[in-house]
Amino acid sequence: MRSKAAIGDHPIHPALVPIPIGAFVLALIGDIMHSYNGELFWYQFALYCVGIGILTALIAAIFGFVDFVAVPMSTAARRLATMHLSLNLVAVVLYAVTFFLRLNNAAYQTDRWTIAMVLEVVPLVMLAVSGWIGGQMAYVHRVGVVEEPREPDISTRRAA
Repeated sequence: MRSKAAIGDHPIHPALVPIPIGAFVLALIGDIMHSYNGELFWYQFALYCVGIGILTALIAAIFGFVDFVAVPMSTAARRLATMHLSLNLVAVVLYAVTFFLRLNNAAYQTDRWTIAMVLEVVPLVMLAVSGWIGGQMAYVHRVGVVEEPREPDISTRRAA
């Protein structure tokens, strides 16, 4: 069940997903710092990180979607892939909402801040669940994995 969106034997989707995940985690760190000291720098830092996360998540999603439609999967793996796709899609939409709530410092030291912060934490939890599901797809169901021919196990052979 080799990935259809790959460079050689290396699937592109799992290579790209650490970028948006890192950006979203950095956004949370920036928001925690902003909550702690109220500085505009951390507010804007988090906004840029959310924007970078959204952009790179959409790029990673393109390659994930290619595999979703092109890689043959078992029924169980297809169900997991659909959950993975759905969770990621909803998470990116929530990140987009928080991004637009924050634009032009609109949530800076206002009542919108609480909503913007919740709309950052909830999708991060969703991404953690979705990442676990992605791991199940790769490691349990072998979706997008290059299967190498197995060498015979010489330890079970009898000595002649």
